[in-house]
This record gives sequence, structure tokens and C-alpha cells, in this order.
Amino acid sequence: MKKIQLTLSVLFISLLISCNTETKKETADMVFTNGNVITVDEARPAAEAVAVKDGKIVFVGSSEEAQAYIGEGTETTDLAGKTMMPGFVSAHDHLIASSWVSLGVQIYDAKDRAEALAMIKAYAEANPDKKVIQGIGWDTNMLGGYPVATELDAAVPNRPAFILDNTIHDAWLNTAALTAANITKDTPDTVPGVTFWMRDAEGNPTGIAIEIQWFEAYGEVAWDPENMIRESAEELYAAAASNGTTTFLCPGIVTPNIKDVHDKMEKDFVVAMDLLKEKEDNGTLKMRTVALPMYKSAIGDPQKFVDFGLRMNKKYNSDKLMVTSLKIHPEGNTVAGTAPHIENYLGTDGNGSFNVQPEETMSIVTQAAKVGLDVMIHTDGDRSSKAAVDAILAAREIDADNRSALHHAIFVHPDDQQRIIDNKIPVNSTPNFTNTFGNGDKDNIRIRGEEQVNSSLGRYPHLARNGVPVSISADVPSTPISMQGPLFVAQCATTLKDASNPNATAFPENRTPMTVEEAIRAITIDAAWQLSLEDKVGSIVEGKLADFVILEASPYEVGADKLKDIKVVATIMDGEYTHKADDRTAYNLVSDEHFAPMPAELIGCDHGSNSHRN
Repeated sequence: MKKIQLTLSVLFISLLISCNTETKKETADMVFTNGNVITVDEARPAAEAVAVKDGKIVFVGSSEEAQAYIGEGTETTDLAGKTMMPGFVSAHDHLIASSWVSLGVQIYDAKDRAEALAMIKAYAEANPDKKVIQGIGWDTNMLGGYPVATELDAAVPNRPAFILDNTIHDAWLNTAALTAANITKDTPDTVPGVTFWMRDAEGNPTGIAIEIQWFEAYGEVAWDPENMIRESAEELYAAAASNGTTTFLCPGIVTPNIKDVHDKMEKDFVVAMDLLKEKEDNGTLKMRTVALPMYKSAIGDPQKFVDFGLRMNKKYNSDKLMVTSLKIHPEGNTVAGTAPHIENYLGTDGNGSFNVQPEETMSIVTQAAKVGLDVMIHTDGDRSSKAAVDAILAAREIDADNRSALHHAIFVHPDDQQRIIDNKIPVNSTPNFTNTFGNGDKDNIRIRGEEQVNSSLGRYPHLARNGVPVSISADVPSTPISMQGPLFVAQCATTLKDASNPNATAFPENRTPMTVEEAIRAITIDAAWQLSLEDKVGSIVEGKLADFVILEASPYEVGADKLKDIKVVATIMDGEYTHKADDRTAYNLVSDEHFAPMPAELIGCDHGSNSHRN
């Protein structure tokens, strides 16, 4: 009997030791408990707790189970029912060097030309020490047509003035700016009819530069790359982090030199990347960054461009800073009737033209596929969308996993929509480019007609419903930084309304919008897939990088028309806080000494024009 009791005792002790060994876990650096964890992982869609060690997720499950990861030195956070999600992924925002375009007077809210000029004049008089007067925010609907330099001279007579339209593609210059940049009757247009100076009957520039024709003039008069790129990155990264963004794709570093694709663009790109590498090395880079060299030239060399991209890919290839793709911008602006379409613009005998010809796009995309690079192709018109699909399908013959994508996909012919669905070609969309934002509904009906608007405009919800990996984003600075928030973008996608306008109506009217679930995937796992980062970010799964956003409420509970109002409590990238709300102590969040809040001046105005995009 004693022998049996002894045996049972030994067995009990052995089982106890075994049990304790199985439940003992390595001590985590961070443990979050009592949360509504939306994982965006089909295998485990919901959880209560997450543990992090060395910047990676080591546990996803219940709050009770998470206790095993808490030890000496573990930072614990009681989420108190708040929502935790994967850090948001933007697949199209120019956040590295674009805030320079938003400097100066903001005239978005001007009601007409007279009010716009009064605002510019008041700003110039209030800033007598500025050598160059800059501003942003006009569109032809506001001004009643295109203005001229002499009108701007009345507001700014003695200093160069550059007043950008609200997409930054066009600019209004005064006579002093034209003179300083030596813009005369003899100055050639970069691409006549696409990238050009508007001229009077004698051929003299009137003061309006179309489709970034003004970039070169600005570069001569006002560009300061070292300071402007640094200041822009610091401001815009902070703003995006405050919106819950932890990863983004920058489809071209917007500087005045992007037209010179083989010299000045390359130099500015390296300046920007080296600056970001410095931030990565010292631990102050706030977002994972996928940066793309941009090809926006009618006279470039496709192979030389791909070779540059490959060099950048080899130089910048960490988890936080990488060059894995290229960008092609093949077309001009839509309002001027230059985006390539299959059918003519209404009331005209023209169907637009290419800045980068389809054969060049084909060459870049296929050559890039041979060296493992994807290409993101800007597509406004349905003819440019067709050329993009043709090139991507050719690239798939070279690399079956090629993830080259259509970006914007504003107009896509039904035949090409089907090709996109059949081949699961990824698409990025900016919802505010296809709704009423900036009178886009009126512009698109005017130039393309209701029939084509209904069949071909902004078809990203239809594509997502049919299994296409769709991402959605804001395309800052073609929309103001106040619209960058992924939840703001998601609200636009799930309502088909401009979320900045409380009186906006849905457009196009015959659409079924994205569901909230589809929109959440579009700012998390589907966007991550497009960036070839789905094994690292985009969902809360053990083994992935610790990128999270903590929200005041669940996107699934507030309603589609309230998504943008959900408060971002905190943003975490690689297990480090990149943003915390002012009332962070209420949620047991550690104080943030390293990162500053978003500057108030970054909060932009809430409307513009969707005439043409970056």
C-alpha cells in the first residue's frame, strides 16, 4: 500500500512539474490584456491579449493565458476594452518630401477669384521677409476658369509667387516668378499638350503651368532639397503615425526634379533615402517605408531606370526601409483632356495622350520583373488602365508572383475590369478621387458622360468583392494631410462619400460601396500583400512584427459613416510607440518623450479637385 501511495505521489509531482514547465513562457517586453483585438487573421479573427518580445508578436490569445508572459521588466497595458488592430498600411501616400508643396497661404476655402487674390495679398503683406510667396488650394471651378500672371501681380507685385492648384499638378505664377525662372515665349514645353505652359495668342506664357511644368521653374527659384526633404519627412511621418499608420508605400518622392528621371530625380531620391536611413539607424524612423523611384518622362531610358531601381533595392532592403518596386506615371491631367481614353472626350475629337508610351511601360514592367521588382502604374484613363493590364500580364509570364499594380484605376473599361478579376491583378484606389470631392462628380460627368461614369469610374468595390487584392489610401498631397488617416479613407470607401463634407452625397449613385470588413482588409492585410510584406505586417499573428494601432472604438461597431471619428489612442511600430494620444495615461500607456505630436499647421483644408493625381 505504501509503495502504491509513493508511486502515486511521484506521479503527481512529475505531472505538476511537467504542467509548470509547459505553462512557463519567456518573459515578454510588452503584454496587452483585456482588449478587443481584431487580428485580421482568418484562423483567429479575435483575441483579448497580445505579447511582444524583441519587436515581434510572441502570443495572441486570452488575457488569462497572457499572464504566463509577464515577468520582471514586462511593460503591461490594460486596454480596458479598447480595440487593438494591426498597424494600418497605406499603399499610396507621398509622405517623404511633399509637404513643401503645402507651404504658404491656404486658399482652399476661397469662394471665388477675388477672395483668393485677397487671401494671397494678405499673406504676402503679413510675411514681408519671405523671398518667395507660395500657396495652394485653387481649382478652375473656384476661379471660374484659369487666371493669368498679371492678376497675381496685383497681389504680389515684387516677389516671385507660386500658387499651386489643390492637386499640385498645376500652378499659377506671377510675372516676377516667370522672370526669375527665365520663362519666356521661347521656353519649350516638356510635352506639348500634356506638360506645358499655357500661352496667349502670341505664344507668351500666361502664368499657368499645366501638369508639373512649373516644377523646373520652382527648382530654379525656391528649391532647397536638404532642408525641405528633411522637414517634410519629419512633419508628414508624424501626422501619418498619429492616424495609426505604421507602414506606407511612397510612389515617387515628389520634388521639383522628378521630370529629370536620370539625373536630378536620382539625386533627390538618394538624398531622401540617406536621410531616412539616418533616422532608421538612430531609431527615429516612425513608419516602415517602401520608397519608389518614379518614371515620369517622355524621353527617359526604361532600362536605365530599372537599373537605378535595382541599385536602390540592393542598398535599401531592411524591414523598415526598402526599395522593392518602381513607379510609372504615364499620363497628364484629366481636366485638360489628356489622360488616355479609348473613346473621345465628350464634345471633342481627341481621346488624350500618353506622357510615357505603352511600349515604354511594357519595357519597364517586364524588365523589372526579370530582376524581381514590381511596378506601380498610375492610371487615370481607361486606355492607360488597359496598357497597365497588358504590361502586368506580360510580367506575370516572367514572374508568376509579380505584384505590379494599377494605382488609382480611376477609369477602367469593363473588359479590363474582368481581366483584373480573372488574374487577381492588385489595385490601389483613392476613394475621394471618384466621389464628389472637389466637384469630381461634375468634372467626370462633363468630360466622360454618365454612361462611362456608371460603367467604369471607381470600380474598386466591385473588384474587391470579386477577390482582387484592393488597397485604399489618400495620395497626400493630392489630398490634404487631414485626409491621410486610413479610417478617413475607409469611411469614404464604405459610404462612397467625401468624408470631409458632412453634406456630401454618395457618388456614383449606382454603386455598392465596400463593406467595413473589405475596407479594413484594404488598409491592413491586402495592402501588406501588395507590398510583399504580408508575412511581416497586416495582421496580428504570432511571429509577425509588432505593429499595432489602439483605437477608442471598434470600426465594426460605430457604423460606416463614423469611421473617421474613431480616436487613435496609440500607434506602435516594431514594439515602439510612434504616437500616443494626449490622454494616454487613462489607458496605462507609457509616457512618450521621443515623439512629438502632430503640428497643428499640418491639419489641412477639406476639399479640392480630383482633376489629376500623383
